[in-house]
Amino acid sequence: MLVIRRKEGQAIRIGDSIRIEVLESSPNRVKLGITAPPDVRVVREEVLLAEAQNRQSAAPPTETILRWASELRPPVR
Repeated sequence: MLVIRRKEGQAIRIGDSIRIEVLESSPNRVKLGITAPPDVRVVREEVLLAEAQNRQSAAPPTETILRWASELRPPVR
């Protein structure tokens, strides 16, 4: 992990296409501006964690799916 200090108005670059600028700072918060290509997803970490948790709780366990599949009757012709 790279750890650096930046002041308001200063920025860092990641590769040629991603720029992160410190817009505002206070003792407890930092406001960042992120410029990235459209194909690079930029999202807060807590959003990713919530999405993963939602997917996990929404999907039934594999055993349940297998049981449901075994209970299906073949179509009547």
